[in-house]
Amino acid sequence: MKDLALSNKILLNTDFECALQEIDMLLNTTATELIGYPEYGMSVETFLWTLTPTTSELKKYIQDQINQYCVFARQFSVEVNVEYYKGQYRSIYLVVISMKAPDGRLALRKYQYQ
Repeated sequence: MKDLALSNKILLNTDFECALQEIDMLLNTTATELIGYPEYGMSVETFLWTLTPTTSELKKYIQDQINQYCVFARQFSVEVNVEYYKGQYRSIYLVVISMKAPDGRLALRKYQYQ
């Protein structure tokens, strides 16, 4: 039994489910938030609005972090796509992460930063 669930009511039984949860935890954890592992976490919003990266730079940053910290995700095909929408008052980065299992299952995770 694996338990990477954020809630006591949910039990994750497969590596695929654990990989999805790993990615969610990584993208939603602020750097230095995890005691004992200050390098873990993405701080995506700080990265975006401090450095204003291109979509390819943000894609590479996220992919590198997933490759480094998401052990379960390494056994699946993970693809990161980033789109940038320039707004009059506020711009939006849309990050879509797709993960494909060897048996053909496909999962999408969408993250929006504005």
